[in-house]
Amino acid sequence: MTRIFKELTPVGEALGLFMPRLHRMTSEIIQVTKSTGRVLAEDLLSPMDIPPFHRAAFDGYAVRSLDTFGATATNPVVLRVVGQLRPGDEEDMGISAGEAVEIATGAYLPEGADAVVPLEYSRRSGEHVEIIRQIPPGANVDRRGSDVSKGQLILKRGTRIGPFEMLLMASLNLTEVGVFRKPVVSIISTGNELVELGSSLGKGQIVNSNRYALESLISELASPRFVGIARDDEEELASMLREGMKGGDLVVTIAGTSVGERDLVPRVVESLGGEIVVHGLSIMPGKPTLLAEVDGVPLVGLPGSPVAAMVAAIEVLLPSIARLAGLEGSLQWPRVRAVLDRRIASRPGIRHYVRVSLRREEDGEIVATPVRITGSGIISSLTKADGFVVVPEDVEGYESGSEVEVLIYRRWLKL
Repeated sequence: MTRIFKELTPVGEALGLFMPRLHRMTSEIIQVTKSTGRVLAEDLLSPMDIPPFHRAAFDGYAVRSLDTFGATATNPVVLRVVGQLRPGDEEDMGISAGEAVEIATGAYLPEGADAVVPLEYSRRSGEHVEIIRQIPPGANVDRRGSDVSKGQLILKRGTRIGPFEMLLMASLNLTEVGVFRKPVVSIISTGNELVELGSSLGKGQIVNSNRYALESLISELASPRFVGIARDDEEELASMLREGMKGGDLVVTIAGTSVGERDLVPRVVESLGGEIVVHGLSIMPGKPTLLAEVDGVPLVGLPGSPVAAMVAAIEVLLPSIARLAGLEGSLQWPRVRAVLDRRIASRPGIRHYVRVSLRREEDGEIVATPVRITGSGIISSLTKADGFVVVPEDVEGYESGSEVEVLIYRRWLKL
C-alpha cells in the first residue's frame, strides 16, 4: 500500500529549515600552490605593496615632468639620455634636471623621475631625446601600492580560490593559506536492481549510474566517498547509514525516498533516531527529496530517477555542501533570454524544471526547444538539452513565442 506526501515544501523554505543544521568545516593550513578550489577560512591582509616600487607603465623615457613643460612637436624639449632600465634591473639610477632614462614597461622608476614619456611622444637622436608633448606628474607610472597596499583586505573569508585569487596570492609572495577542510560526502545508493559499472547486466538490473553523476557534480566542493549499494533491506541500509556517518560530514542517499512500501530511507532514518526536517519538495522533477539529521550528521535523500536526482542535487545538495565548505554567497548559473518554439505546461503550486535545447537563428534570436517536459528517468534528455527553463509555482506554463530565461548547465555552449 502506498502513501502520499503530507506536505510539499518550497525549496527556499526547505533550505531555511535545513541550513542551521549544517556547520562549517574546521580550518587547515595548506600550500598556496595546492589551494585552487578551496575556500578561505580567514580574511587575507596584504603583507606588502603591489607594485612594491614605482614602475613604468609604458615603454619610453623616465623624466622629471617639469622638464617637459611646453613641449610640442614643433618646439620639442631636448633631454640627455643618461641610462637605460629594464624589468629586473637592480642598479641604482637617478636623473637630474635636463636628463632622462630610457625605460621599459615594468622597470623601476629612477630616483628624481616622476613621469614616463611614451615612445610615441619622443624622437631619439644619439645620446639625446626630443620630447614632443608635455607630460603631467605621475603620468604613465604605476605608483607603489597603487594596486594593493600593505595591510589592505584583499580576499574575504568564504571566498573560493580560483585562478585570479591564485594570481593575487602568488603576486604577494604568499606560500601558505588557511582554508576550510573539504567536506567528505558519503554516498549510498539503494535498490535491488543496481549493479556497479562494468558488471554483466542480468534481467531487471541497471547500472548504478547516478553515483557517478553525483560524484562529478559535487567533486568541485567536496570529497565524495562511496559507501556502497544498499539492497531493499532495512538492516542493510541502517548499517550503511551508520558507516556513512562515521566517515562523512554529510550523507547522501540515492533512491528510496518516495512513499512506496520499498522506499525505506525515511523509515530507517527514524529507526536510527534521526529527525526528518523536510520530506517532499514542491518541485518537478525532484519531489521525493528528503532532508534529515541523524546523530548530528546531515542527510540528503535524493530521488532515484536520474533527472529528479540531478535537479534536487542542484537545488538542495549543492547549497548544503557549500554551507559546510564555508562558501559565502550562492551558486550563480549562466542565464540567457530565449524564445520558446513550443508551449510548456505546468501545474500550479509546483516549480517545474523543463529541459530545453538552444539554437541561434540567422537574425540572432535565441530559440529554446523543450526536450522533455516530463519523464524524470529519461537520462538522454540531459545531454540533449543545454539548460532548464524554470517555471515558478505561481505560473501556469508558458505559451509558444514567450520569452523565457534559461539556466545554462553546459560549461561550453556554441550559440
